[in-house]
Amino acid sequence: MPKITHLETNTSKNTTGSNSVHKTDRLNNPHDRFAKKTVGNPLYAADFLKHYADPIVAQHVHLDQLVAAPTHYLSNELREIILDVAFMARLRDAERNSEILMFLEHKSKPSRLVPLQVGTHCFVSLYFGWTETNYSENYRPSFPLMILLYNGKEDINEELFFQDIFDQIPNVFQLLVPQFRVIVINMKRFSYNNLPGKPETQAIAESLKRATDGTFGTQLSNILEHVKIADLGKQHTLDLTTSITRYCTWTSILTSEEVTQTITKVFTGTEGLEMATTIKKGIVQEGIEIGEARGETRGITIGEARGITIGETRGITIGETRGELKGYVNAILKILNNKFGKVPQDIVDSLNQRTDTIALMSLIVHASNCSSLDDFAAEL
Repeated sequence: MPKITHLETNTSKNTTGSNSVHKTDRLNNPHDRFAKKTVGNPLYAADFLKHYADPIVAQHVHLDQLVAAPTHYLSNELREIILDVAFMARLRDAERNSEILMFLEHKSKPSRLVPLQVGTHCFVSLYFGWTETNYSENYRPSFPLMILLYNGKEDINEELFFQDIFDQIPNVFQLLVPQFRVIVINMKRFSYNNLPGKPETQAIAESLKRATDGTFGTQLSNILEHVKIADLGKQHTLDLTTSITRYCTWTSILTSEEVTQTITKVFTGTEGLEMATTIKKGIVQEGIEIGEARGETRGITIGEARGITIGETRGITIGETRGELKGYVNAILKILNNKFGKVPQDIVDSLNQRTDTIALMSLIVHASNCSSLDDFAAEL
């Protein structure tokens, strides 16, 4: 690939799609997390964009040359607000070999302000590139391409233009508003019977669709079959399987035992057992098992199982040590944080003072069912 000028950095070796690790680490939305881990990875992004984005993308962009774009100029707060994925590539214009900056934002709910969100990152990036040249008049900004990946249930306007967010502006000012379009990848448009791309691409696409239509848990084995036949190698197979199964546990009622059984059913022998063990351990470590205890049909049973799993992981006898209590508290906080955002300190303090494991298990179920933080706090 020809030399990339002001944007070249060692982040091109980062296979997660960008170096915005802070957002990945603290991501609460399971849809965003999965998109970041998969479509945000250059290993999968090229084939995904080739088959699911507007054909002009594959026609005019060297997708096989995607590298992660640096974002070190953004504060952690800005990464949280405006950034999902950023790539660098080249346009297929042989004469000039132009550089392109590609910004990909994921949404599971419609938002007319997507052009503002993606556009902000775009213009900040271009401006930062200019500052690195000491504001040289010879600076030639990279061409920006903005893409929205949408996998929600609701219909979405597939014609997203920046001008449209100013819906009350007088006509005389229309030409004064910056004009750009966001390319929309609407997963609702694609049929399960005809998902294009490589097997790994099909697995990612099907996961995105099933996560919002309620069929993820029942179809997990079929999705993993795509991963099995993909030529990814042992580590990438484990990584993609991990991302898919964790996404499934967040968006369905599948337990870790059911996930383990599904993995070993698809990946037989020692390979499947090792993979299932590794993935289950990761799920428990992150508290995802407890996070999925929503009290829909098996709330108390699932909550108890999560507490036991965490307690055993830490080598602490259930009901006898602070470790188990802390596990229950962390589970409750993760559920509340996932549903309502940052949990007030007074609620955190109240939970940390609890010493009754039965009461905490009940609060796990209440956290799953409550309609607001005030509703939850009323039970403390």
